[in-house]
Amino acid sequence: MCLAASTTTGGHSENYLILSVPRMDLIIKERRLRWLGHLLHMEDDRIPKQAIRWQMDSCTRRRPGRPRLNWVVTVTRDLKSIGMVWEEAEQAAVDREDWRRRVDQCVFDTG
Repeated sequence: MCLAASTTTGGHSENYLILSVPRMDLIIKERRLRWLGHLLHMEDDRIPKQAIRWQMDSCTRRRPGRPRLNWVVTVTRDLKSIGMVWEEAEQAAVDREDWRRRVDQCVFDTG
C-alpha cells in the first residue's frame, strides 16, 4: 500500500486512488458476505443459522414509519450487487474456495 497523502483538493475518491485503499463500505460488505459463508456452512441446529431464517410474529404491532433494515435484507442487497440471489449463495458457499474468491473479488469489482 502506498502511504503518500493527497495534497490536491480533488476529494475523497482521489485520496482512495492515491492511497490504493478499498472504500470502507466495500470492506464492510466483504465482511458481511464472509460471515454469510460461515453461516451457510453451519449445521441447521445452530442458533446463528436459525436466526437468519427466523420470522417475527405478525400479531405484534409495528411502529409507524419505515421498517428498520435487518441483517438479512442488507446481505440480500449485497448479494444482488454482485449478481447473486440467496439460493445461489447457498449453493456457491458449498465450495469454500469459490466462495472466498467471489467475496474477495466483490471489493474490487464494485469499487
